[in-house]
This record gives sequence, structure tokens and C-alpha cells, in this order.
Amino acid sequence: EEVIMRKEVPKLTNHIINEDFLRLITDSFQSVVFGTVDQDDNPLTNVADIELYDNGQLIFATTFEKPFYQRLKNHPQISITALRGEETMSSVGITLTGIVKEVDRAYLDRIFSARPEMARISGENFSERRAILRPFAITPLRGSVYDLRQSPIFQKSFNFK
Repeated sequence: EEVIMRKEVPKLTNHIINEDFLRLITDSFQSVVFGTVDQDDNPLTNVADIELYDNGQLIFATTFEKPFYQRLKNHPQISITALRGEETMSSVGITLTGIVKEVDRAYLDRIFSARPEMARISGENFSERRAILRPFAITPLRGSVYDLRQSPIFQKSFNFK
């Protein structure tokens, strides 16, 4: 059966505040592109899902066996970008910079509860995959949204400092 994972992006207005923006990311954007740097300050990107909004932070998980995990631990400043839509003029894009920190593994219970697709992704290796997952919280610094569905184009910046 088809699982609807994220909601459509609602009509955005100037009334959108910082918390609304963060909830928009978790509610309407499935996968985001993470920009990180390696030990030589070379830029690299990865795709991961933002799973939860919790008390002003965005929560995601990755496996500790990946180079992505080491980059997050070694250089916790990140940038994320996501786009939702079929064509350019029917799209909404977001960007966010922030600081990531590994958080308590109890967040995995909340992630698996909120996102049933996580169990499907893990499949038969559910317990083994869960054992290597590590949750992270993003503390946002700055963000922006661009809604190309509107005329004129709607854009708004957010400052979290």
C-alpha cells in the first residue's frame, strides 16, 4: 500500500514564524541535502530525512558507520536544502544553516513511532539497523523559504540567534 509520508506545502504568508518554518520542514519535506565538510575542509553532500521537530530543533538519524556521521561529529556546522514540487514554478525550496549534536538514543523510539517508513526501510534487518542508527538534533541559526508557486514569488528569511 502507498504510504503518504509528508503533507503538501500550505500557502505561505508573511505570518509564518520561526517555529512554523521548522515545522514546515518536518511536515512537508521528506529528504534534504546536507552540506558538510571533511577533515580537509572539502565540501560534501548527503541526503537524509528530517524526522521530528522538538523544542526548537530538527531531529534526524544516520548510521555511525558512514563517513557522513564522522563529518557531523568533526565539524558540526551544516547547511541543508530541500525542494518540493514537480517543476520550477510549482516548487517550494528551503535552506537552513545550523549546528548538529548527537542526542540521546531515546529519540529513535520517537522517530520510529512518528515515521513508520523507517521500519520498512530497515526491513528484515530492523534490529541490526536500529542498533547502528544515531540521532542528531539541528539547532537552527538561519533559514529561508522560497515559494515559486506564488506571484510575486514569496520569500522569507528566519534568524534563530
